[in-house]
Amino acid sequence: MNVGHFSYLLEGRKPQVSKVASDRLESFAKIATKRSLEGGGSLNDVITKLAKENDLNANQIARVCEMANIATHQALWPKTAQKEKLSFPLADAKVVLASCGCGGGEAEAPAPSMDADYAGPPTAIPRPGPSLASLMGVDPGAVHNGLAGPNDRQRIIVVLQKQASERRDLTDRTLLLGMELESLEKRAFELVKQTVLGGATMRDVLVASVIAGHAKLAKELLPAFEKRLIADTHGDVRSRLIKQAIAPVADDLISENLGNTTIINGAHPVLVSLDTIQRKTDEIKNGLRGIVRVDDEIKINNQKLRDL
Repeated sequence: MNVGHFSYLLEGRKPQVSKVASDRLESFAKIATKRSLEGGGSLNDVITKLAKENDLNANQIARVCEMANIATHQALWPKTAQKEKLSFPLADAKVVLASCGCGGGEAEAPAPSMDADYAGPPTAIPRPGPSLASLMGVDPGAVHNGLAGPNDRQRIIVVLQKQASERRDLTDRTLLLGMELESLEKRAFELVKQTVLGGATMRDVLVASVIAGHAKLAKELLPAFEKRLIADTHGDVRSRLIKQAIAPVADDLISENLGNTTIINGAHPVLVSLDTIQRKTDEIKNGLRGIVRVDDEIKINNQKLRDL
């Protein structure tokens, strides 16, 4: 699994705006990153100022925050020695909206697909839609209906607002998990490199990983790691790696090696790293499924609202 596998985290969230507008939003994100890193201000403060100056709506602000978080992560990555500890205060669209008092005129996004598959991993983060309260022109916090209590329309709008908030939280967390996974995979490569240069073979690493329960992940990551390692080495070390290069390993051959695998034990940093990557990947899949679930619930409640 390489970093490109999680490019879909961004591909599914492109708003329905013109190319010129999209380019402008990307420019705002880069400006926010540059001003924040060079001037010491927070991303929220810089984006708030940009939003006021350019009259950005809520969807555009959310997109700028998202791209600024990614741009800042990319800018800090080469400067950070301990990649797994890389962190910074994220831009939060809700904070920016509250600070600038803007966000009207949101762009409409298409409704989510009806054929969502809860069993399999989603292929992308579905695009967010506009606030239902803004579409209906109703502020649920300002509703007052005497002793009668809220009516059906008001109750549905309140539920939709809560679901929209849940969706934003799930999306932000899934994007952060994707960034963390990128760091974990780079760390795993360094650990595999140390182990192989220390005398173990890539086949030893692969067999031990499969025995530890990481067959699918190991067969996906380790061949790519091996190619990078061969490209990074020279001379006798390179020749040894090429000679000992792993080939597709059948399950019966792995079973035959169970008693001979002693170089790498279950507490080895490589196996611990693969276990962490697997758990992080599962969290991302759960986050994506959660987004699909919330979008379907929003669509159902939206239909209820239209039927009233």
